[in-house]
Amino acid sequence: MKRGVAATEDEEYEDLDDMYNDGILLLRKGNDADLKEAVELLLKASSLGHIPAKRVVGSLYLDGRVVEQDLEKAYELISEAVASLDPFAMYMLGRMYEGGIGVEQDDRGALYMFAFASEMGIPEAKEDAERIAARIDERRRRKLGSRPILNLEISDIDVEAVCCREMFNAVMNGTIEVIETYKGSELMREDENGVETVCNECPFCGKKVRRVSKSKIY
Repeated sequence: MKRGVAATEDEEYEDLDDMYNDGILLLRKGNDADLKEAVELLLKASSLGHIPAKRVVGSLYLDGRVVEQDLEKAYELISEAVASLDPFAMYMLGRMYEGGIGVEQDDRGALYMFAFASEMGIPEAKEDAERIAARIDERRRRKLGSRPILNLEISDIDVEAVCCREMFNAVMNGTIEVIETYKGSELMREDENGVETVCNECPFCGKKVRRVSKSKIY
């Protein structure tokens, strides 16, 4: 534990959690003197590698509360917390991707972050992930429906055109999809044993997979 009760400039903390917790308590008090000291403590804890502190300082830069808004610093700190699997940071980054706040708008990036955050216990992330997934599915349906059913084409993120009605249905119900593998993006499906296998051709009509540029619809 830290020495003493009131934090001072010269006070030493034996535990970064103590520094972080004091910073949060002061942040919640809300008066100017406490906010100034809170930021100092949280910035120090963040600079020393405390993951929750990185996330909180990132959120302060994101909102422009207490400190001047700096979206670049916000993204950097929140991303560092995400890399350490902080679920709250994942949820924040999902919000940034969805809204294009400090980053390029990216529904797929938002979906991944919300899905991970949901799996790690952030309740509201599940609903957000479902909402984003439904939006992506609707865009995919419109995209594939507007293109000739002729060739089986994939980009690095999705199926861009289908070769037959059976493939359209399989893509829309998620039984065949583009997945990032150690070899790069591949069209994948589960075989009869439930093992994911690469599809180099359509399992329904035999049309070969063609690779094309990333769709601009996303």
